[in-house]
Amino acid sequence: MARARIVAWRSNPTSFIEDVFGATPQPWQVEALNSLRDHDRLAIRSGHGVGKSAFLAWAILWWLTTRYPAKVACTAPTAHQLYDVLWSEVAAWKRKMPPMLGEQLEWSSEAIKLLGHGNESFAVARTSRKEQPEALQGFHSPNMLFLVDEASGVDDIVFEVARGALSTVGAKIVLTGNPTRTS
Repeated sequence: MARARIVAWRSNPTSFIEDVFGATPQPWQVEALNSLRDHDRLAIRSGHGVGKSAFLAWAILWWLTTRYPAKVACTAPTAHQLYDVLWSEVAAWKRKMPPMLGEQLEWSSEAIKLLGHGNESFAVARTSRKEQPEALQGFHSPNMLFLVDEASGVDDIVFEVARGALSTVGAKIVLTGNPTRTS
């Protein structure tokens, strides 16, 4: 029964959010979740306080729960944005998961790992730095998800490095942020 539910959630991320967290995604979040499910590239531009961090946290937890093996590389231009905003949001939503699901994911300050399969299924947080873009190299998985929060603040060289992770068929990338630049 649990396996069938997970398989069903894989194709219906909104049901995952509703069933697992008891939350009701906003219409734009439903559209974005479905776009993530259906497309390999997704960009979300919006203002402050609309639920982008919740969306990203849901996407990470949905991805890790419904795919195996799965890797999620998360980045942002500052440690504050990555750890204080995004990673703390992931921790808050993970705590809301039913024990049978939440206990399968080990959370730390820099990673979430599937219990017993941490080398094959995990999400990691890596700050984007122009001076050290190789921190984001080497990520490959049949189920690869690359998340870039506050993407307008990430240097172009980081996107060049990320392109390697996106070379796997079916790899996906999500860019979010406030539109502070014209390019």
